[in-house]
Amino acid sequence: MKIEEKEVLLDVQDLEVCFGSGKKRFQAVKGVSFQIYKGETFGLVGESGSGKTTIGRTIMRIYPATGGRIVYKGEQINGRISSRLDKQITRQIQMIFQDPTASLNERAKVDYIVSEGLVNMEKLSVQERRERVEKALLAVGLLPEFASRFPHEFSGGQRQRIGIARALIMGPEFIIADEPISALDVSIRAQVLNLLAKLQKERGLTYLFIAHDLSVMRVISDRIAVIEHGRLVELAPTQMLFSHPLHPYTRALLSAVPIPSPAVERRKQVIVYQESAYEDATDQPGWIQIEEGHFVLANSREEEAYRKQLGQ
Repeated sequence: MKIEEKEVLLDVQDLEVCFGSGKKRFQAVKGVSFQIYKGETFGLVGESGSGKTTIGRTIMRIYPATGGRIVYKGEQINGRISSRLDKQITRQIQMIFQDPTASLNERAKVDYIVSEGLVNMEKLSVQERRERVEKALLAVGLLPEFASRFPHEFSGGQRQRIGIARALIMGPEFIIADEPISALDVSIRAQVLNLLAKLQKERGLTYLFIAHDLSVMRVISDRIAVIEHGRLVELAPTQMLFSHPLHPYTRALLSAVPIPSPAVERRKQVIVYQESAYEDATDQPGWIQIEEGHFVLANSREEEAYRKQLGQ
């Protein structure tokens, strides 16, 4: 199936996010546009401070968008929206946060943590709430009796599963996973990734997966967008991006990925990225489609070089 035939679930158009005001005003996200298709895992990768988490939190409406539009299933969800749409979005879009310790209320039991959002949306009896919590815990591989415990009684991997259960209990269609494995041990990371893949297959979920580790992105993502200093610099299907990355920043990130072979790792050359100055005001970079599904930020001179690189 071609990309254009797929159903667009989320459409981000020229998104801008700023913090502060006056001389202290800081633009964290600069004119970002992308689409996420129903049922896919869309990866957003970049260094710390690049703006990827800000985008996720703006989609969740934790941060207000300064400019642009966020369209979910054909309806704009940023800015002022109706109470009906607000309730719908709260159910259908959920977030898994990066730190499984900081994102859970240490003074609350798991039963309350997992069911809090649901209780705010529905009128449930005590028995109904307990049944829904038990079902959510079982879905993420936790025992129902864990509901009576506190977060500090669990390991990091278990706490992250509690965070996933909290998102799942709402019955979402779209989940933003903000570096959900970065705070976990390597052996636990695979378990959480396998769980997310299993849930996606069983429930038809769509993911926006935010991370800085391209080796992880290669395994789980259908398409990857690379963000640098608040701007997308490249977007392509995963295998296409790894086969022939175009933007210098993308190539620099890929060169930094560790290779599990000491001999190859010693010979590897890490590329140092140097940001382009774009001194010619008449030839500023734009968002260009180099090949089907493959977009890159480039001016006319760079576009010509990229096309030659691809043999066009």
